[in-house]
Amino acid sequence: MATARRKAPAPGKTAPTRVPAAKAPAARRAAVKSAEKPQDPLIFTGPPSRLSADLTVANTGDRRLAVRGVTIVREGSVDLDVQAAALVPPGATASLAVTLPMDPGTSPGDYPAEVHVAGIRRAAVLRVEAVLAMHITPRRLLADPGTHGVSIVAVNEGNVELTLASVTQGRTSDGGREPGPDVTLTLKTPVILAAASTVTVNGRLRVPPSLEPTRRHTAKVPIGLADLEVIILPRNPVTEAQP
Repeated sequence: MATARRKAPAPGKTAPTRVPAAKAPAARRAAVKSAEKPQDPLIFTGPPSRLSADLTVANTGDRRLAVRGVTIVREGSVDLDVQAAALVPPGATASLAVTLPMDPGTSPGDYPAEVHVAGIRRAAVLRVEAVLAMHITPRRLLADPGTHGVSIVAVNEGNVELTLASVTQGRTSDGGREPGPDVTLTLKTPVILAAASTVTVNGRLRVPPSLEPTRRHTAKVPIGLADLEVIILPRNPVTEAQP
């Protein structure tokens, strides 16, 4: 069986020495790794009318960097230019407070976007918070005992759809400890109030005839997130005609 043997060097000559490849310093390898790591998205948070985030701009050049604005890019939407200004010296960083508005009816949730600033692009997430806000007109009305037709304008100022109950009640009070009978509101048709919308609500309001006529009574009848305050004034008691 043949066996390979290492050839001895010729007389007067030495075998070449292998030099191991130099390893890059650990700090340099870490820097390269850090540079290759993708940057986390910039998170904007808040209600649709005011989403905000702190944007950090680093100037790695040898000249001053002028930031004159920020552009928010979303697929399927018009680009949004936001005012922001800074003059960043070489080798320095600057923090910009960026605030942007969205449509008031934008539903709560995360929306992917991209931030463009000083020729740099960065991924972003627009995190819209829920807003629960509503008002009605009129907020207060006078009513006598009996059943009355009412028309109320309901405005959803938030970004969450609201379903209005077809029948709601509010307990009457004359300022004493014991509550009185209920005032009842019945809507003619079911109402779903979309985000950032206005609807005219029609219904019938029933005030119980058993209320003490010499006292003033109030009741708060719920309509979605709002309250309709019903006021029943004192009235003259009905008396039999004298012969």
